[in-house]
Amino acid sequence: MSTAAAPKKVETPVLRTLRGVVTSTKTLKTIKVKIEYQVRHPKYGKYLSRRTVLQVHDEKSLAKDGDTVDIAECRPMSRTKHHRLVKVITRGNAAVKAEEPSEQIK
Repeated sequence: MSTAAAPKKVETPVLRTLRGVVTSTKTLKTIKVKIEYQVRHPKYGKYLSRRTVLQVHDEKSLAKDGDTVDIAECRPMSRTKHHRLVKVITRGNAAVKAEEPSEQIK
């Protein structure tokens, strides 16, 4: 008896996920995401603010400047791009600024 097996849908495994803010959408299918974190100084104990800027693959160009997004590691797609967009969490300031009426000074 031969049964036609349906092809299995292979989903990409979600590796390490990060959350950051989109800083640039100037390139096609690529966004820049800034991830901010704090590190404690080993000697003095003061917390230092650090940031990492990552190139992220955005296939459908869903993210805009200022959006908060979730990203995940994936296979290298270019020399600098090795993360992909998982989802857009919140929309950024660009949408809010467009809706606010501007105040005119008399």
